[in-house]
Amino acid sequence: MRMKNKTALIILERPWGSHISKNNRASVLPFFHGLQQINGNFDVYHSQFYEKKSFQLALDDMMELEYDQFYIYIACHGKGMRLEGLNLSTAMQTIHDKAQTNNIIGVLIGSCEIGKNVSHFEVYSEGSSIVWQFGYKCSVNWLDGTLLDVKIFDALLNLKPKSFNDRDTVVQAFNAALAEFRPDACIGSDANDEPMSIADSLTLVVQAKGKGQRAKDCSSELFDIED
Repeated sequence: MRMKNKTALIILERPWGSHISKNNRASVLPFFHGLQQINGNFDVYHSQFYEKKSFQLALDDMMELEYDQFYIYIACHGKGMRLEGLNLSTAMQTIHDKAQTNNIIGVLIGSCEIGKNVSHFEVYSEGSSIVWQFGYKCSVNWLDGTLLDVKIFDALLNLKPKSFNDRDTVVQAFNAALAEFRPDACIGSDANDEPMSIADSLTLVVQAKGKGQRAKDCSSELFDIED
């Protein structure tokens, strides 16, 4: 059955553990229910995963939904080239495969350090419907990262389909989402526990729709805001 809204936000979240919340009930979902109530132009679906199989099963189920376009939000711990429970390559390949037959527009990985793997973001965008992928290079504070993720989806979910044909328009939407953040403000720390600024902590890869378009690392353009 075709849904009233044309856009679905799919949240795949792994339990965060008692070091984030004592009862292990912390979740990004209430933040996005709030955004949904404000905007009203998309539907939210949420599923927990624990390892490769449950991640794949959750995504399989969500991709049975009938929407014109999908956005994927992975929310879990991360380090190096691993999401908690599965390899980054496995998760990105699973999404890339689904993006062959489903119109997946954006992928945001809300996990520490995963944004360091820029080549993965590029490789697993090309040859698919994916227009943008975003992640963090640093170990990011849970609440700070979640609030930034909400701001990004607030801006990007409002883009019209024709905007996906132009890389600059997509980057400008990220500029707008980040406009209220100081580029030199600390959002997390590096491998040596040294503070990292927001400007140095974010990865954005964009691949505009259209023949001949290639995935490009646009991270350095995130704070190129014109006066």
